Amino acid sequence: MKISNNPPQHLSNYEVLQHFLALKKDNDVLLRATEAKKNRDIKGAYDQIPLVTRRGEIGGPEIPDVPPVSAAQRRREDDAARRGVSKDLVWVQDEVLKYLCADYNATARQTADGVRAVADGLQDYGLTKAELLQACNLAPINQVGMYLIMEEAEKRFQHYPGGYEQTVGTIISEVIEPSLLHEVPEELEPFVTSVQAKEIAQTILEDAAAYAEEEEMMYQEEEFVHEAEWGAGKEAAADDEEDNTMD
Repeated sequence: MKISNNPPQHLSNYEVLQHFLALKKDNDVLLRATEAKKNRDIKGAYDQIPLVTRRGEIGGPEIPDVPPVSAAQRRREDDAARRGVSKDLVWVQDEVLKYLCADYNATARQTADGVRAVADGLQDYGLTKAELLQACNLAPINQVGMYLIMEEAEKRFQHYPGGYEQTVGTIISEVIEPSLLHEVPEELEPFVTSVQAKEIAQTILEDAAAYAEEEEMMYQEEEFVHEAEWGAGKEAAADDEEDNTMD
């Protein structure tokens, strides 16, 4: 085992999207090969041992047509069946694609050349690596977006010609906006999801209410009644004991 002391490499959202698209392509191939092998095995079993009903008729479930394949293709199907596809991995893959291709993200309208152009175009503005990565990921197209990803943006840009507002406007119009496609590519359209601001706010409110309810239930479960050693009941019992002793 080799221990690496190299710092971790940060990936942009575009790179993550490309990785998961390639992963989905591989998983789809595995799923098709696994399903084809399953149908081929079922068909072969029924061909060898036909299922005969009580009436003497040959029956069985309907099986999709499986075309004959070469020995090499059969080996690939066997390998795919042995590897299998993790349902958890497919779920993570679909959720990541859904998030990165959502309409509130710019990732689906980015290209490799566009991300590279943003990274190169912002080199002269003194952004940190984290801010540069955020700019590539979020691709802000207004001053509010730029203000959110930069610390003390007004103070840092006040010495540039035109001041803060003109500098931010130049970054947006000349660096970020030209890097984005006008429309989502056709191959990414099946993954695009539309989320309205009202739906997001409603989800946050529901999560907050559920959290408050859970906290209240936990607090009620932790409550307990402490029976004191002294009190009206104890004093009455002590008086009775003293009376009995005197008798």
